[in-house]
Amino acid sequence: MDDQKEDDIFLTVAELSKRIKFSRQSLYNMIFKGEFTAGKHYLKPRPKKILFIWPAIKEWLENPSRNFGPNTQLAQNSVTKPKSLINI
Repeated sequence: MDDQKEDDIFLTVAELSKRIKFSRQSLYNMIFKGEFTAGKHYLKPRPKKILFIWPAIKEWLENPSRNFGPNTQLAQNSVTKPKSLINI
């Protein structure tokens, strides 16, 4: 893993992006959608600084069935059928 050790606990957005092959924007989107939660998956020591907690992220990767936070929906639940324009 280049210069990073497997046992690093706190990772910046750029470091985590490189380690798990997700774009930086995807990581920000996951925070916004609630897939990552403050205090569990990441810390915000300053307003513009995010530090991810590697053991929690590693568990998130290894347990895909538990990856949905309180504000996320499964794909099949978010698909809606178009409403009919015909009133019967």
